[in-house]
Amino acid sequence: MDTISLILISVGLAMDAFAVSLTEGLAIKKLRKRNILKIALVFGGFQAIMPYIGWRVGEVFVDKISQYDYIITTVLLLLIGGKMIYDGWKEEKCEVEGKCDMNSNLFILGFATSIDALAIGFSFSLIPNIDIYYSIEMIGLITFLIASIGVYLGHKMGHLISYKTEYLGGGILVLMGLKSLVGHFI
Repeated sequence: MDTISLILISVGLAMDAFAVSLTEGLAIKKLRKRNILKIALVFGGFQAIMPYIGWRVGEVFVDKISQYDYIITTVLLLLIGGKMIYDGWKEEKCEVEGKCDMNSNLFILGFATSIDALAIGFSFSLIPNIDIYYSIEMIGLITFLIASIGVYLGHKMGHLISYKTEYLGGGILVLMGLKSLVGHFI
């Protein structure tokens, strides 16, 4: 996998962590560096661990499904991207109706926002000779940086942009899924 594709996947995966980081930033009365660091470490850590777990699980099945790898990768990316777009729509609707539940547990949110990374890790197992350690480092680092920015922006102006990030992340993953499908036939 080339670095640009990995960066795009990382950014796409980080968008739901970014959206949740915005809401976490909104809830912080007095922003401190340790708040940003804690939130960014949880999201970056989960986003790095989950693809590794998915990759390990996928390795067990890779021989049985390798002839369908491009279909599986495409479907996973389209489903994850579509779910992120749907979640953005749902969050937008909740903000308009004013019935949002903003109570959160950071570790549960870290896990919940990284389920898509688990699926990406599974699709990574279908890519021959992928450097999984470089991939998870990149995903974790990019998510850490994006979540840090999210907390800060959320504290400053998160109510203006929160759900739009879900649309962006979902759109990126859908485009990567389509690229995977088209790339197989070209």
